[in-house]
Amino acid sequence: MPSLISAQDLIDDLNSNIGLGSNVAQFSETINIISRSGKIFILSNTNQLLNKGDFITLSIKDGGPVARAIVAKNHDGQTGIKVLKVYSLSRWQMLATGSLVDILKGDDSFLFKPKNEEKKEVADNEPKIESEVDLFSDIGNVEADLNTFYKDTRLIKPDNVVTVGYSQLSFVDEYSEDTVVGNQFSFAWAYQFSDNFWAEALYGRTLIDGYPEESSQTIVNNFTARLKYTFEAPLYSYLMPYIGFKMVTVSSPNAGVIAGDTDADQIRAEAELKTIDDLEQSTLVVGVTILKRLVPGWFFKADLGTDMVSAGVGVEF
Repeated sequence: MPSLISAQDLIDDLNSNIGLGSNVAQFSETINIISRSGKIFILSNTNQLLNKGDFITLSIKDGGPVARAIVAKNHDGQTGIKVLKVYSLSRWQMLATGSLVDILKGDDSFLFKPKNEEKKEVADNEPKIESEVDLFSDIGNVEADLNTFYKDTRLIKPDNVVTVGYSQLSFVDEYSEDTVVGNQFSFAWAYQFSDNFWAEALYGRTLIDGYPEESSQTIVNNFTARLKYTFEAPLYSYLMPYIGFKMVTVSSPNAGVIAGDTDADQIRAEAELKTIDDLEQSTLVVGVTILKRLVPGWFFKADLGTDMVSAGVGVEF
């Protein structure tokens, strides 16, 4: 006996698969990320009601509908959506990262009944849904758009790299003409403010025991600001040439203290003060930082510059 097969149009298919025609009570989610183009949003999925393929309407609480969108991907408790149509530019401009939006799944036609219909302000460059063909004309690229959302020209993706380093500070004692060497430990924080451009702040500290006298100490503080750019190198490495400015301050309470009344004591005190003055400086610096990836998130770091030659480790986040 032949079976009876009834045809379904495209909208019926949508209704059965993703519930386009079913009205679900409004619920709220948080906007986590808004792309630079403004077409792709990353939302929380706390209510676990958003599924790939769902058509949704974003609204501002007590403010009315803002935009129509499609859910493109779910991942790690978050949802990626692509905006298909903007209903109100004034409300659209109120959306911001971290704000809550009301979400309606499925058919939103009841929001625009003729007697209460408000004028919609539609962005000129936003797609409009005029028919079934238009409804799906832009969906084919949604997955690709979402997959490329985080792709840019950055060689190091995170914004921050924090490092600790070790180097040696040496200088010549003006009185004895001996070379004094101290261990310098440094801490640096680099922030990627634009693709591959970094601003870095560094603080280094050197404690020298027994200078200028056996029972005294000298502390050298190094404050450096650098501007860097990233180039890719072999073996998961990066070269970051830099230019910056260094300021060095010295704390040495016993330097220049005259121990006796002899001419030698006076000469020694003056030499100590000159040594300290030579250490304290403000100058431009240039060099290159080498980052070698050890494991995901961790680097070996080497600085080769006019300000220091150091080695250390760092972490990105």
